[in-house]
Amino acid sequence: MTANTLQLAPVGEDQAARFAPLIPALIRATGPVSYDYQFGVDGLLEQVVTASWSVPDTLFCAACTTAAVQDDELLGIELGFAGPNFYAFKANLVALAPGLMAQGKASYEQYSGLAARAETASYLNAHVPDDVYYLHALSTPPQHRGKGVGRELLKAAIGRAAKAGYRELQLDVLADNPAVGFYQAIGLRIVAELRSPELSRDHGFPAEYRMAVTL
Repeated sequence: MTANTLQLAPVGEDQAARFAPLIPALIRATGPVSYDYQFGVDGLLEQVVTASWSVPDTLFCAACTTAAVQDDELLGIELGFAGPNFYAFKANLVALAPGLMAQGKASYEQYSGLAARAETASYLNAHVPDDVYYLHALSTPPQHRGKGVGRELLKAAIGRAAKAGYRELQLDVLADNPAVGFYQAIGLRIVAELRSPELSRDHGFPAEYRMAVTL
């Protein structure tokens, strides 16, 4: 790779290990209110994401991630998969819990609280159809935002999804996220808006948008 050339490619084995420490913060940044509420701020999200990163077919796996790399530096990630895999990968993520607890990296109390809060937060997510590409996370580190990296990752994901024969690319985003305007500029539209009076009143949650682009 020549200097100053942005490369988009699936995360390789060597990159997965090197980028692993950066991934939890990138994931949390996609929806801090939601992740802070569900996982708390005591390190559970970091442990779960790190464990998932190295295990294929889980919600935060490197195997589902495209990386934007320049001069060996990670400038952003796009993590997505076939629609029905969201539910399968979510179940596989839960299956990592006993191992994390056995290693002392998470407690039963942490997971118990997560399960209850995740159930409440799940009402904000519209159903993910089988015939769509579901973009689970698109994120860039703060120092690399505004450079067009996210645009390149999203356009590449749309292209791959269309080539693979998906009907739409869909994603979820909180209504107060500045990324909403960015997605609309790329061609995505808001197809659903879900609100939780309880989460809005007690935890400051905005509405959640399901956005989509027809392929």
